[in-house]
Amino acid sequence: MKLIDPTRYIKLKASGRLPSPKGLALAIVRLLQSDDYEISELVRLVKSDPAIAGEILKFSNAASYGRSRPIVSLSEAITTLGTLRVRAIILALTMLHDHRSGNCAKFNYEQFWSRSLATAIAAQSLASYVGINAEEHFTAGLLCCLGELALASIFPDSYAKIVSQSETGSNKRIELERGAFGNDHRELCANLLLEWGLPEALITAVYYCENPDGANFQEGSRMLGLTLSLNLALAIAKICVADKGGRHQMLPNLYAKANRLKINSEELNSMSDGIIANWTEWGALLKIQTSEIATFAEII
Repeated sequence: MKLIDPTRYIKLKASGRLPSPKGLALAIVRLLQSDDYEISELVRLVKSDPAIAGEILKFSNAASYGRSRPIVSLSEAITTLGTLRVRAIILALTMLHDHRSGNCAKFNYEQFWSRSLATAIAAQSLASYVGINAEEHFTAGLLCCLGELALASIFPDSYAKIVSQSETGSNKRIELERGAFGNDHRELCANLLLEWGLPEALITAVYYCENPDGANFQEGSRMLGLTLSLNLALAIAKICVADKGGRHQMLPNLYAKANRLKINSEELNSMSDGIIANWTEWGALLKIQTSEIATFAEII
């Protein structure tokens, strides 16, 4: 995994354009970096922002659909969601507020957030296959493409040209990014997540998730499993945001990726239909655009 030179990264931060947590989100990121924080401290912080507290209650009730009574206590809401998912939701809410649109003409901000949400939900669903905490994997999925947003924010005009030239795939985009900026979106994302206190193993998986085989992880290792699961989550998310006519062509590659995690087509179809349902529901809560998708069996 390659990181950006510290001096270079300081200059990028000094631009003030990097997507980064502010206010409540920053305080929560710092709190959760501690090994001995108390849930009561997290509850106190969330309570300091009534709008965010209301969103957390709304998400917890969505996550616990079917309960006999609604969740009205903030501490119960945080326990239901899990502290790491609360962090992810608050990061998403604050960055959505600042980066729902921007100056990069060719960068599709709405689709970026829609794909990020679908990746998060897919990663959460795949967590049990690779032995990772579902909340951590949700966060990794949500933020794994953050470097793209960062480059679009810092270099809007230059990045618009790169987006136009790299529609054939991520490898071409990485090559163009390095030529234009000296760094690519993977490196920038890794720097941001390291600064925010995500576990290094998860950051490494995020770094290689677009090209798992480029990492040369040992076959059968946990690191390869984490990376493959994020790669599969990204593939599911791309189907979610693809044009209706293009989805069918993407399925064979998707099943091949699932097979590497020993997930058969029936399991993947069932899981993906659940992911799509959650994506639609959470999209409505976050006011992120989603679309109606047929079941995978119907697409086939």
